[in-house]
Amino acid sequence: MLGTLSATATSNINSSTMKQAFFILLPILFASCCSNQQIEPFSEEWYLPTTDRMARLYVLEFGKGGTIVVVHGGFGAEHSYLLGAVRFLADQFHIVMYDQRGSLRSPCPDSAISVQKHIDDLELLRKALNLQRMTIIAHSMGTFLAMQYLKQYPSNVKRLVLLGALPVFASSFDSTMQAIMLNAESLGNRPEVQSELQKAGLDKDSLSAKESTFAWRIRFASANLFHLDRWRLMPGGMVFYSARAGSATSQTMPRSWDFREAFARHPFPIVIINGDVDYCDPAGKTNRSLLANIKNVEIITIKNAGHCSWIDDPDSFQKALRRSLNK
Repeated sequence: MLGTLSATATSNINSSTMKQAFFILLPILFASCCSNQQIEPFSEEWYLPTTDRMARLYVLEFGKGGTIVVVHGGFGAEHSYLLGAVRFLADQFHIVMYDQRGSLRSPCPDSAISVQKHIDDLELLRKALNLQRMTIIAHSMGTFLAMQYLKQYPSNVKRLVLLGALPVFASSFDSTMQAIMLNAESLGNRPEVQSELQKAGLDKDSLSAKESTFAWRIRFASANLFHLDRWRLMPGGMVFYSARAGSATSQTMPRSWDFREAFARHPFPIVIINGDVDYCDPAGKTNRSLLANIKNVEIITIKNAGHCSWIDDPDSFQKALRRSLNK
């Protein structure tokens, strides 16, 4: 799909098509970050019925210490691709992960999926966990949900850590998403992609089912990673996201947004961690400019890293994330 979303093509599609294309594309882009579910030692799994009774949210808890709620991206992805990003925190924190409504383990009718429903579900989870203020780690499109939640429920948020964050201000949904898609397309067109295909013996016309899967992973890892030779660290994908859930949510996205005031008023630290080639905001450059005068915000750039920076540079990522949570 990356190869077909050229600058010309994306500039000529209407708003509805743009929304559908992007929210189908983005889960695919980092679906390859997803790994098969690995139940954590001393973990608990349970289901939380939503207020409207249209879904039961799958919840996974592990670790001991202060509670952190993890909000996955997508829309339409699921929590397990972020296990590799947060499991190292279990020695100090109680980690709570969940599948958003419509995602793999939390099936829901499309008609009951929206941005506001996701916000309502996050508030419901906070109450179920008996938290006054919750610390949130969010990734990718999950950062939009986290920022919107902060705007609606400022007194219910403590620390906020945004990974692979979207810009905090967008005057135009379509132009912002088009820029993100073009960034991803550019990464997918790197010469390293063909090089990795050649190394794996996949640069041929006829591929077995296994080889086709490996070729798929290389191509989509190219949008998520700087170090494309680490594509094997990104197993899973395909069945781990729901394009229908992503599309349903995308139809309710606002035409524009501005979270700067919510950030400025927040009394706790907010940290953004982006790779320097992250397609959502490379090096956090846009957010760095937008948030330059807000003192409680820190923006950290992981060098030689993409949208899944915990795979590109685990050491730097883990140091940055742990420090962000202990500020």
